[in-house]
Amino acid sequence: MSSSFMKLPVLLRVLIYLGGNYLLIFLAQFTSGFLPFRGPLLFNLFLCAFLLIFTGWILRLDNRSWESIGCVWGDKHDRKLLVYGTLAGILMLLATAFIIKLIAGFSWHVNPAFNWYMLLPTLITVFCSVFAQELAFRGYPFRILLEKWGEWPAQLFLAILFGLMHVSEGQRWTDILLTLLTTGAGSILFGLAVIKTGRLHFAVGLHFGWNLAQQLLPRAQEPSRMGIWYVTGGHFNTAASDIIWIVPYLVVIVIAYVMIRISYKQEGYTQ
Repeated sequence: MSSSFMKLPVLLRVLIYLGGNYLLIFLAQFTSGFLPFRGPLLFNLFLCAFLLIFTGWILRLDNRSWESIGCVWGDKHDRKLLVYGTLAGILMLLATAFIIKLIAGFSWHVNPAFNWYMLLPTLITVFCSVFAQELAFRGYPFRILLEKWGEWPAQLFLAILFGLMHVSEGQRWTDILLTLLTTGAGSILFGLAVIKTGRLHFAVGLHFGWNLAQQLLPRAQEPSRMGIWYVTGGHFNTAASDIIWIVPYLVVIVIAYVMIRISYKQEGYTQ
């Protein structure tokens, strides 16, 4: 079966892998739903476990190693990439949030309802969610697409799929296009981090730092008030509200992209 799988067209292998990942999402939901302490933490833990098992099976079928997709425990350098990526992701979110604050004119206030005991579960939940996404999209499928198609075809194809994963039911077509634009830009940034370092660590760190900071520091009013701070005021209900949100985000993404492209002269990934 291994040799038969290896002979399949690269696009078919990618679609089989990603299709399997969507089935794993349902399996993780089903499994965690039976436990008394159900919630996003258990769901993401199960998803990571299932995805690691499934990816290992696919790698064996394709006669590849974890090292070949940049997913290894890593040495000191790899751990630094993860830390640096996390710090960079946090700084990117902060920069975006402050630009939006200047434009929209909202205020941040300490959230008295925030439960500090939830900080550790939040860290684990966000990290597991991010790791699963990066392994699923910038791991095996990204590597085999890079080998066959080259950088930009692989980047754009997976950016579209990554964006579609973030589309919600009932969204207007304009919102879908904006989702594809914003998440697609993030996908290309994370892909570049993998190309330049040859590892998933930096991309996971960037994604984790951004999502964690986004969870704790909202950029708009939220009824749930789950973060350490919450937002009041601001001019969001205007015709230019989409511009207020998207332009600062894209500016920060482009700056980060250029910095990574310049900083890593020698690509970590080679075809």
